[in-house]
Amino acid sequence: MEKINTFIHGNDDYEVAMTIWEPDGQAKGIVQIFHGMVEHIDRYDDFAKYLNSKGYIVAGDDHRGHGRTAKKEFLGQVPYGHTYFDTIDDEKIITAFLKEKYPNLPIFIFAHSYGSFLGQGYIQQNSKEIDGCILSGSAMMAGGEVKIAKSVSAMQYKLCGRDKPANLIKNLTFGQYEKPFKKEKRVNAWLNRDVEECEKYNNDPYCNYTMSIAFYKNFFDGLSKIYDSERLAAIDKKLPIFIVSGDRDPVGKMGKAVTKLYDMYKALGIENVSIKLYEQARHEIVNELNKADVYDDISEWINSIVEAKANN
Repeated sequence: MEKINTFIHGNDDYEVAMTIWEPDGQAKGIVQIFHGMVEHIDRYDDFAKYLNSKGYIVAGDDHRGHGRTAKKEFLGQVPYGHTYFDTIDDEKIITAFLKEKYPNLPIFIFAHSYGSFLGQGYIQQNSKEIDGCILSGSAMMAGGEVKIAKSVSAMQYKLCGRDKPANLIKNLTFGQYEKPFKKEKRVNAWLNRDVEECEKYNNDPYCNYTMSIAFYKNFFDGLSKIYDSERLAAIDKKLPIFIVSGDRDPVGKMGKAVTKLYDMYKALGIENVSIKLYEQARHEIVNELNKADVYDDISEWINSIVEAKANN
């Protein structure tokens, strides 16, 4: 196995940090990871190495405002443009790069949390270019809450400017996620039950900071658009989608908003949509106490598609 740290020129030639994990021997597919908010791609090292052991190339970037792309002095800050849609365009460029670098291999998206909302937008634009999509720690994030968040972030942008940390918005979102787990008296307990993994996150210099007001403004604007009927209708009905989440994940409203997302895709007529809610698991299911089961389920789902394509 080989781990390669590199850079790629994304949308508008913006330099994006990227990591590729290559397996030993002949690869049978590619998994492109979209990481979550306030984290970075290297947190998926264990998951990537597991997928390597199953014969898959794994690749992912540090999104705009994150990790090695932002560097420590600019964490949370976003460049010009619309961060949400520009990041989706970065991911499309990365997909094309991977398909050229490793031709004739099926390619899958694994998109977690904020990355899953990028993933929801991505498949509206690029579903014919991939062979399957896994949405982790996701939800159907529409309605009044998004409208309020969009208004608050727009007001903050006018009053405070683009680069100030969005502490108010963070407290209204992440702060609410903490409430069901307050009795545990530990920071970010909502992420997962594994105390050691939580502490790794809390002590990681590329995690546990506050995104800027401009970042949230663009994010909520993106969320307000991705459930438009025309955008949803553009998803290839034959794209396999696997939705995975913990049933104690507050982002997914303890499974309710995750199920709504599944129901939405089914109602759109997408032919192969499946869902799995992991009992007692929280937000970061690839770092959870039962992560071995999660890894196996994802691998088996990908394998089933790869084998089906090979037999056609």
